[in-house]
Amino acid sequence: MILQSFENFVTWFKPNSYMISFSAFWGSLVILGALEVLIPAFQQSAERLHRWPTNLSLGLVNMMILPLGPVSALWGADWAYTQGIGLLNYVAHPWWMAVVVTVVVRSFAGYLDHVAMHKVPLFWRLHRVHHLDTHLDISTSLRSHPGELVTNLIIVVPGTIVFGLTPWVLIIYELADSTVSLFSHANLRMPQNWDRWLRWVLVTPNMHSLHHSSYQPETDSNYGTVFTFWDRLFGTYRHAPLGGYDKLQIGLKEIRDQRASDLWWQLKSPVLSIEGASAVFSEDVR
Repeated sequence: MILQSFENFVTWFKPNSYMISFSAFWGSLVILGALEVLIPAFQQSAERLHRWPTNLSLGLVNMMILPLGPVSALWGADWAYTQGIGLLNYVAHPWWMAVVVTVVVRSFAGYLDHVAMHKVPLFWRLHRVHHLDTHLDISTSLRSHPGELVTNLIIVVPGTIVFGLTPWVLIIYELADSTVSLFSHANLRMPQNWDRWLRWVLVTPNMHSLHHSSYQPETDSNYGTVFTFWDRLFGTYRHAPLGGYDKLQIGLKEIRDQRASDLWWQLKSPVLSIEGASAVFSEDVR
């Protein structure tokens, strides 16, 4: 009975995956945007008129470029499936194993990808565009340099093919990834009890705001995009900002002026030299 219901769900989900993903993403955007207005975590002005045009423009550019790319994680999964290569396509397995392996491998690849974007100098030049936002809200989740798609090709796609990740599970994971990304970047301060329990599994706004701190040891922590267990396993998890949330400065110290919200400057910034590739801790929060 359970297996039959599961097969019916997969049959229904596959042809409707695009519309489901589209509705879930934009629905989450609207709901979280409303909550940010009602219960914001950071009380300072969000300066939406200055920040949002750049953040939304970068998001739209990436949405337009992504379908034009020659390969993606989902393409890799489909190609491996049709070619019969990759672990899950070679070894007989129950459906639950496909779910577990696909989620574990894909989430770990995402963790490695994020670590690489901070540790590899060339990748950091691209990824710092995301960290140059001087406020944190749902629009920040859309703010990334188009060049970041390259790191996805290098890390995520090969892992997808080698393990033969299951395409329909991957679609659901990518939907969860985009939804949790919106949630974790939202300017929301969850009740401490809720946050304490939820962050045992998922990345929360409190937890991820620390990753956007201008203090480098905090910037270089909490790399998980959906789940928190990789950070806990590899020692990159931090519970709270050293100076407390009230003194948490979002962004990077090096760029605090209008360049942080200048679309053209952000697009060309990877080829520019910014002194001190990451941030230093301000004296007033030591």
